[in-house]
Amino acid sequence: MCECPEARRVKYATGTLEGIALTWWNAQVQMLGLAAANATPWNDFKELIKREYCTRDDIHKLEVEFFNLKMTGSEIEAYTKRSNELAILCPTMVDPPVKRIKFYLKGLAPEIQSHVTSANLNNIQDITRLAHRLTDQAVEQNRLPKRISATATDTATPATPSDSKRKWDGDSSKGSVSVQSQAQHRKTNDYQSPGQQSYGNQGQSGYRGNHPLCNRCNKHHSGQCRKGRCQRCLKLGHEAKDCRSSRPANQNQQQQPPAPQNL
Repeated sequence: MCECPEARRVKYATGTLEGIALTWWNAQVQMLGLAAANATPWNDFKELIKREYCTRDDIHKLEVEFFNLKMTGSEIEAYTKRSNELAILCPTMVDPPVKRIKFYLKGLAPEIQSHVTSANLNNIQDITRLAHRLTDQAVEQNRLPKRISATATDTATPATPSDSKRKWDGDSSKGSVSVQSQAQHRKTNDYQSPGQQSYGNQGQSGYRGNHPLCNRCNKHHSGQCRKGRCQRCLKLGHEAKDCRSSRPANQNQQQQPPAPQNL
């Protein structure tokens, strides 16, 4: 902007507008016409911007912030940056330039304020450079705390190769334990009892014998089904533990006289 001709400053500045600001300027161009809008004097253009986006209440809040701005700890960079921003947004508070220097000195940390003030410098750039040097010295002498950015950098130390190896070993051991547990879990789920295996094999390959399937016990056999039959007296309707027969069936068969033989 310093080398931009006065007649083209508005055209250059409006070319950088975005979003809502660009919509606002397009409305101005529609009302005034493109040529007339670009020919707006630079000071008038700045007043238009202030009226649209910097109300009196907003400017008053910025002026109060500028008046009460203080340096926090050793954060001289953040303090200088915000001081410069507010000086641009509140031009009436920094005119003449002596007021700008006064506000900057007033907000410096007490550990360096008297030293910068006693230098009697009349240029804000020289004053900010001196304030930065004195702040660094105060931090080295432990009169000011370390900067937050520097503390964060010291804390985040890079991991050494041994640390990386230990971390990898730890992850590997956890991974091996996980794999072993999964394998053991699969082994447990895959285990079947002999009865399950025979039933499963029968279901997979099918029965290959000649005996029919019994609807009572769901097994293949010949003859009468013995399920529900007493193994003592060979009668249906009860089990051997509930049998009331005085003699087992085999004894009854043994005591029967032999059949007569035909001579």
